[in-house]
Amino acid sequence: MSPIGRVFIVLNLGLAVGFLMVSGTHLQTSNNFKIRLEAEQAGRKADQEKAAQTIVGLEKDRNNFENAKTANETALGEARNQIARLMDDNKRLEGLTSSQEADLKTMASSLTAYQTDSKAAFEKAEAAYKMAIADQKVKDEAVNAKNASDAENRTLRTTIASLEETIKGRELDIAGLTKDKNELTLLVQVAKAKGFMEAMAVPQLAGVVTNASGKLCTIQLSDNPGNVDVQEHVNKGGLSFAIYDGKTYKGEAVATKFEASANALLCNVRLVNGVIREGDKAATQTN
Repeated sequence: MSPIGRVFIVLNLGLAVGFLMVSGTHLQTSNNFKIRLEAEQAGRKADQEKAAQTIVGLEKDRNNFENAKTANETALGEARNQIARLMDDNKRLEGLTSSQEADLKTMASSLTAYQTDSKAAFEKAEAAYKMAIADQKVKDEAVNAKNASDAENRTLRTTIASLEETIKGRELDIAGLTKDKNELTLLVQVAKAKGFMEAMAVPQLAGVVTNASGKLCTIQLSDNPGNVDVQEHVNKGGLSFAIYDGKTYKGEAVATKFEASANALLCNVRLVNGVIREGDKAATQTN
């Protein structure tokens, strides 16, 4: 074999070896890329599945939240409606109560006021009519005033008629009370005939003299077991106290004024024995 042939053989062999080395390296690199790609794809798939599960859980939570929100909004609306209804009822009741109180107060004093206003309305209308003769402008004003007065007078007459009906009812009630009073008076007279004394009907009160001067004294109440209305008995008159010191009876004190803030009575004194002094005892019943 010629030298040139040998050179070509060596060159072919070197080229073949080089090709094999390059091909092996390239094949190994391609295989590594494939493995990495498959691992990346598997990781992406796992991430997608995890994300899908997370989305499902979040959608479930969102649905639960929406349901709870709807239920809370419904309950809140019902509560607000209930509060609004209660507030309306409260306002209506307050207005009704105020109106009834005003009607009662007005009815108690309206009869006299309406009678006075009726008389004044008639006089005002008459005066306005007389003034209208002198001047046309004044006449027109007077006519208007007269019309207003007539309307007011008609209203007053209607109101007076209503009040008169109420008074008739009250008179019937008073007649019934008068009958009851007469019966009670008769019973009292019968009781007196059998030994009853009015002094026996005095409420049981006790106290101490806090100030005494001449025929006047002040009694500070300390005992009112029946919790009676002291002012009512003072207004009726005859509320008297026996004044004593130990076993010594000094006289009677007749109450003329009651001071509720001090729970004390101002009394006129009917002295019987000795002198009434501060600290003496006072009682309506000594038995």
